[in-house]
Amino acid sequence: MVQDIFANRKPIGSDSEIAVILPLRAKPMLNGLWLIGCSEQQRHFQYRSIDFMIRADSSFRAIALAKAQARTALRNIRLTLISNIVIALSLAVLLYRENGETPILWWLGAASALALVRAWWVARLARTGAAETAPYQVLHHLTALAFASGLLWCVVPAAVGVFAAQQGIDYITFIMIGTSTGAIIQSASYARISLAFAMPVMAATLARIMLTGDGSDYIIALDGLFLTFMLFRAAVGGEREFIASQTTALEATDLAASLASANSEVLSTNRALEQIARADPLTGLANRSHFREAAAAACRSGQGVAFVLFDLDNFKTINDTRGHEAGDRVIAAVAELLRSACGPHDLPVRLGGDEFIVVLQGDDVAGRAPALARRLSGALTRPVQVAGQPLAITCSIGIAVHPGGPIDVEDMFARADAALYRAKDDGRACIRLFDARMQEEFLLQRCIDSDLPGALGRGELHLEFQPQVVLATGQVVGFEALLRWHHPIAGLIPPPDIVHAAIRLQLSARLLSFIGDAACAFLRALDASGAPPVNVAVNVSPRELTLHSPARILMDQAQRHGIDPHRIEIEVTEEALFDPKQCARELQRIEHCGFGLAIDDFGVGHSSISNLMTVALDTIKIDRAFVHGVSANRQNQQLIAAITAVAQPLGHRIVAEGVESQGEAETLRMLGCSYGQGWLYGRPMRAADAAAWLAGRDDERRSERQLA
Repeated sequence: MVQDIFANRKPIGSDSEIAVILPLRAKPMLNGLWLIGCSEQQRHFQYRSIDFMIRADSSFRAIALAKAQARTALRNIRLTLISNIVIALSLAVLLYRENGETPILWWLGAASALALVRAWWVARLARTGAAETAPYQVLHHLTALAFASGLLWCVVPAAVGVFAAQQGIDYITFIMIGTSTGAIIQSASYARISLAFAMPVMAATLARIMLTGDGSDYIIALDGLFLTFMLFRAAVGGEREFIASQTTALEATDLAASLASANSEVLSTNRALEQIARADPLTGLANRSHFREAAAAACRSGQGVAFVLFDLDNFKTINDTRGHEAGDRVIAAVAELLRSACGPHDLPVRLGGDEFIVVLQGDDVAGRAPALARRLSGALTRPVQVAGQPLAITCSIGIAVHPGGPIDVEDMFARADAALYRAKDDGRACIRLFDARMQEEFLLQRCIDSDLPGALGRGELHLEFQPQVVLATGQVVGFEALLRWHHPIAGLIPPPDIVHAAIRLQLSARLLSFIGDAACAFLRALDASGAPPVNVAVNVSPRELTLHSPARILMDQAQRHGIDPHRIEIEVTEEALFDPKQCARELQRIEHCGFGLAIDDFGVGHSSISNLMTVALDTIKIDRAFVHGVSANRQNQQLIAAITAVAQPLGHRIVAEGVESQGEAETLRMLGCSYGQGWLYGRPMRAADAAAWLAGRDDERRSERQLA
């Protein structure tokens, strides 16, 4: 409560101040508090202002209490007036029958007239709503009229001669005390009204008894005095209880109003937070969270649904060369283009980074989705203005369309994702629609994803080893470990598909540990057989360099098997060199652990000479696409010669992959390649077969040396 007041420490009383009414119980909380950041004068002024607000709150409660008292008094006084008239009539009849004096009849007329005046005045106050507009005046008027009525009633014990008779004292005393008691009971909300009537009556009655009675009358007077005291005490206590109950009711009402206000604020805040939680802060488009809900609902609806998934081509280059602020401006500009390209019922979403998706729903999505993709692609052909400079932007778009019926949202997104990757593989800046061929690949991917965890646990995966030799002598210097999985339905699964599935399933670290364990076990078996020392190359996906630490995983296996890390070479594709900064820490760790580092499939990616000089490479493996038929391909010969001319001065070992003929081997050797790998020297073999093959080859070489 108090913290809310001090949250914005403006001096209370300023023009921008919003008045706050504090409950009374807040005042003790202020003791000892210091208003941080305020001067002594400001602090003193604020304390005075807070005290003023507390007093204002007290006054507000007093007015509310007075209204309740006035309403209750007006409601109860009608019965009191009726009882007054009835009791006055009965008293007049009794007195008249006792002595037949007519003055009592005049008193009856005056009492009845005054009661009628009081009734008329009460009705007028109730009709005009004075209890709400002027409660204090109502209470004062009722008190004055009650006092006037009490003065009129006190005439009876003060002036009527019937008190001279003993029996008159008894019933008149009873009537007067009863009348006062009834008035007090009926006016519990505001004691002054009942006391204004009862005090003159009781005082006159008791005085009359004391003045005209004997010893027993004195005792009656004392009892009456005690009863009067108890009645007056009950009147004051009744008012206190009424005030307490009304105060509790007011506090409950205030609390309910406060809770209702707080609840309204919470709901408003929740709606704002929900809007923030469902919207991308940079673009204002729906975010991933909103996409999950909306896409899931669209896929469950059974209507036609389409996903148009796209990202910007080479957006990372924009961030790296122009800065992240420029990248944000590009994202915002693309979002505006996307918003203008979408229809009124389409949902454009920014998934994160430079990735966007649009959810379309309806029977005509098969035509609307490609049309939207074309509009978006056409809009991006115009340069985007960033900081006053035109910037050419292209995007790759993947479309998945489901004509009707419920479909799993994850399947739908996977289809759009597969189409997007096909667009990237086809050269980017193009649109691809998920088709039957992609469906087959998608089903294969689903099959792999479903069965890989179990296959890995059951040991259905294994390694095969293909030898690497010196081209000049044929000496075996190492093996490449190749991952194999023969799926019972899909057949032999390519190693890249296995690795990609493991990454999707977050099993890549476990898979690499299995590969490292098998490779180290193979090296240890060779050492135990007395074979000459060789190395083993293990393939690692560039994505794994940022997901976990391949160096640590392989180091753990090498230490467990007692294998020198220098005998293990880690092969990565050129993608790792395309952005060496992103993989720098893991590449340094590989070098620190002593593992060799090889670039696989060199020549088909986007590596540059500067990247070759930046990373501590040991081996460059020329892709088989340049090796096949190299003896008759002049262009490939020139390319390989250029690679060797760059790599050899840097100390890199060059291995040619896919060597299948002696002519290719001889050409490669003449072009500067020192090592080769391919079916000419040996097919991939299981560990035991590779060990036996290596032992037999060593025996043949020893026999040849002996014959020589």
